[in-house]
Amino acid sequence: MKTNSPNVLFNHQANLLLGKTSQVMKQKLLLIVIMVCFCSGAFAQRSSNAQSEPIVITEMNSIFSSGGSSTTARASGAGGMNVSRLRDLITQVQSSTYYFEGIVKTYGGDAPTNLYTDLRSLNQVNSAISAKQNIEIATITINSANELNSIDLTAFSNFPNLKYIYFISNINTTSNNIASHIVNYDSRFNILYKIDKGDRNQ
Repeated sequence: MKTNSPNVLFNHQANLLLGKTSQVMKQKLLLIVIMVCFCSGAFAQRSSNAQSEPIVITEMNSIFSSGGSSTTARASGAGGMNVSRLRDLITQVQSSTYYFEGIVKTYGGDAPTNLYTDLRSLNQVNSAISAKQNIEIATITINSANELNSIDLTAFSNFPNLKYIYFISNINTTSNNIASHIVNYDSRFNILYKIDKGDRNQ
């Protein structure tokens, strides 16, 4: 009996040590998992912040009423806003494409610089419009509050010369409200808006 007692004591101590070691390993493993989750979350947050640039939407009348130089710096993103060119695109007769209710109509030539559509048609613009190369401004009508869901700007990802996205709202809204619905923002666009309750569909 006495000859076995050292073995029993050894086994007991070994089991205790193994139990403590296992517990320590579990604690370390748990700590590692927590740290990995924390670091991943922090990295994802930093990436999200880096990609989510502030969306600046300018009221159209404020641009034209400011006067002064023909080019104004943009509030965000690279490049500038050519006010003289923008004024021409808005006020002068241009070759234009209209896309409403699934129907494409182009007037004034085969190289339109202006695109007119509405929020209901926005998701189909990329596939519906073939003459994208020369379009510089897309004018989008907001007809009702129900249309202000997700405004996905990837619809214009294949328009290489598009510089201006101009929202004309038939309802009372604000730049912040429009901005809150925009997804996939691209800083190469100057985003503009105007409240105009007249009939803009042509």
